Amino acid sequence: MNFCRVALFIVFVTGGVMNAGPISASLFSPLVPSGVTVTRVDLSAITAPFQGTVTGNGYTITFSGVGANQGVVQATLPTVHATPVAGEIGTTPDFLAGGFGSSLTTNLARSGNYLSTGLGTITITFSTPEMSFALLWGSIDVGNSLTFNDAAGTVITGAQVQNLATGFVSNGFQGPGGSAYVVLNGSTPFTTVTATSQNVSFEFAGVAAASAPFVGTPEPASVVLFGSGMGLVAMCAFRRRWRNQA
Repeated sequence: MNFCRVALFIVFVTGGVMNAGPISASLFSPLVPSGVTVTRVDLSAITAPFQGTVTGNGYTITFSGVGANQGVVQATLPTVHATPVAGEIGTTPDFLAGGFGSSLTTNLARSGNYLSTGLGTITITFSTPEMSFALLWGSIDVGNSLTFNDAAGTVITGAQVQNLATGFVSNGFQGPGGSAYVVLNGSTPFTTVTATSQNVSFEFAGVAAASAPFVGTPEPASVVLFGSGMGLVAMCAFRRRWRNQA
């Protein structure tokens, strides 16, 4: 992982309702819980676009009414779908090169596959009950939502995530500051998560689930605010110049 990358914020959600904290920024996606099986959604072997049933290790993905060039997709297709942004170097966006916990790339053509709802729905069904869910939520829009079949019938909306995300830029913004790592640490188990959008589209990547809560982020713990990433970039640039002059 390159430490000279601007941080994305992370939104943590607990139980059946959204809460205000903790919200923090990190150079990393959330850490997986230890001692449990983590189900990572792997889309790497799929030729995009694809709308057939996806069966993976511990999960199945189905699509309904997503429309042309939606479903499992890659890169950005203007007015159709936009790649979720995982950070930035200076003003250059960073993207996940694969699934949850993968390396980052600034080359859009080398970014990993992700999911896009269009105006339809995408349902992920897990083989065993899960207690937590993580994803990189791209270009967060008020029309986006996630629905869980837990006891509380938890629904996370794009509007709620926007309100919780310190440093969020604007509705549907496709650059850095428009996406967020979002984590649900539930109070009751779920087996299905359904993503839908009232407008084109809800794009998300880096999906994972587990039977225990996802946790915070690794060092550097001092990088706790979205804006502090800019200072980190400046520091890295200074170090590069110092090495070149030495």
